[in-house]
Amino acid sequence: MATLTITELEAFLGRLGLKVPIPHFNAAEVLKKPLDIGRCYFADILNSLVDGDPNNTYTSILSPGDVFNGDLAVILPRLKHGSKPNVLGVELITTFPECALFNLPFLDGVQLRIMFKPQILPRLLFPYIHDQKEMYGQDTSLRVKDISAPDSGRKKLVVDFSSPNIASEFQGKHLRSTIIGSFISNLHESMGWDVCKINYLGDWGMPIGLLGAGWERYGSEEKFEADPIGHLLEVYHKVNAEFVPEVVESKRIRDGGGDSAEIESKGVFAERNSFCKRIEDGEEKAIGFWKRVRDVNIENYTKLYARLNVSFDEYSGESQVSPTIIAEVEEILKSKGISEVSEEGESTTWLIDLKKHTGRPLGTAIIRNRAGTSTYLLRELAAVLERYRKYKFDKMIYVVASDQHTTHFPRVFKILELMGMSDLVNKLQWVNFSESSQMSKQLGEGHMLGDILDQYQTAMEGSLKENPEKSALLGDTDEEALAAIGTTALLAQELAARRANNHAFDICQMTSFDEGTGPDLQYWYAKLCSILNPYHATLDLTDEEYTFVEGEDQSNLLRYLIQYPDITNTAYNTLESAGIMAYLSSVMSQLSTCLGELEGGASPTPAQIMLYETTRTVLENGMKVLGITPAMKLKVNGTSLVHDVEKITLVD
Repeated sequence: MATLTITELEAFLGRLGLKVPIPHFNAAEVLKKPLDIGRCYFADILNSLVDGDPNNTYTSILSPGDVFNGDLAVILPRLKHGSKPNVLGVELITTFPECALFNLPFLDGVQLRIMFKPQILPRLLFPYIHDQKEMYGQDTSLRVKDISAPDSGRKKLVVDFSSPNIASEFQGKHLRSTIIGSFISNLHESMGWDVCKINYLGDWGMPIGLLGAGWERYGSEEKFEADPIGHLLEVYHKVNAEFVPEVVESKRIRDGGGDSAEIESKGVFAERNSFCKRIEDGEEKAIGFWKRVRDVNIENYTKLYARLNVSFDEYSGESQVSPTIIAEVEEILKSKGISEVSEEGESTTWLIDLKKHTGRPLGTAIIRNRAGTSTYLLRELAAVLERYRKYKFDKMIYVVASDQHTTHFPRVFKILELMGMSDLVNKLQWVNFSESSQMSKQLGEGHMLGDILDQYQTAMEGSLKENPEKSALLGDTDEEALAAIGTTALLAQELAARRANNHAFDICQMTSFDEGTGPDLQYWYAKLCSILNPYHATLDLTDEEYTFVEGEDQSNLLRYLIQYPDITNTAYNTLESAGIMAYLSSVMSQLSTCLGELEGGASPTPAQIMLYETTRTVLENGMKVLGITPAMKLKVNGTSLVHDVEKITLVD
């Protein structure tokens, strides 16, 4: 009963009473999206009733999303230009032929909607999803460099995300970048891309210079040995408190048209700038401190990222950019007349007046400051070239908040264009997001990633105590399970919000079992696995057995399951995770309705077992794309909840 090739699928559909071959449309992907099978047959019927371009007919068909409003819908004015929707709709309804796939369509405003027959849904979806298993929802054709040459190799993606500054605290924007960047990486990997995940640490420049100056004032080897990360953060806050008034005064002088050079030549300003210069000049003591700070932070972050189910292929950073490529970029900027020198007294600054070059309000970009040190922008430009030469990527995505970087990446892209690298710019994408959240208010200032995760685990323990029945199922005595469910709570909250949206950072709500939360998702998945565990799922079902999954509730669950590949495809195109989270929440809600029938100790029928196994597959696939470890990977009360998919019996 295979469905993995066109030949197999058409033979299978023929046995279901559908005419074959499947009607052909250029945009259809029937081997990846079962909903496209319905689109093909619906479009074919519409073409037989309305004259027009077949491909236009196909693209006029959409999925309403809400299963209660139909499985497919066609926009009537788009189907036939100049038509009156009510007249055309009635005409189509009255002439619509009998079809093994659909009930009769119904009119809803300017749309004609249609639903699959309840009898066809399980017979189609059970084998289709079983055949694809973990591949269901993936489209590996997206990985091919040249669609006309399937053997042209996989596309390469570099994702730059998280990128905390090792001198200061782990901020909300870094956490959000970590979660979104990991999702984007997982999504592309599921579609077959060769993905390289880079953490471009803030490990150079002024913040490190400030920390170095602070260490020489307040550093303690004893405290560092006891708590290296905590002590470095303590030192940074102390020296920063002394530095802030100097920065304020410098700005006041500059805003008044004065020269701030004098104030910047003494105090913490001078110590910071001096330490930066010592690092760039390779002074042994300064480099030794920098390396020590970098190494201890990478070791710490590697452990903490693992708690978020996140890993990186490369820990890079500003410090790792090749001086040779930095010099190469500077030479190009100077030789093409893009950069210019600005002299102020004895100080010299190299800058780019982007308004002069582009006419756009991108301001003035400094590439080498008055202290003679390279800027973040200059190192970013060099990093782009270095990465492209190393990875030969087809795309590189930066996942960075839209705060102070509102002009940074537009500047980077425009400067590269001015350097004659437009082809490279076309491979770059900045995926921004709102950093507005209430994390600082909830957790307090000066937080580190470990502190954030610990607070989640503590809150999750409290939530499980308040829900003893769910706690018993999820593992109330298993520390690994508690940690994973706490992480799920955080991931689900962040991934449920669209990137541009402001959202609350409410630990109590996140760790609750309210509908749509991470713990709720894990609970329903675990419940499903516990129901399935004693049974053997089989595709060898009689017509009488199929009747147990042809009711309204079961049909609606199947209507959601058929949508999953469309949901992941939309997420791939938009790089938004919120649609997948909303979809999984809808599946869980409908699943809970179906499972209500088993209350009172009733055993599931063979068809119901197959329905739940199919649902489990879809939930697990969705969770993995989001970076959530499904409950089946955990031990619940000492027993693994892994459902043995090999138990499924195949009968042609």
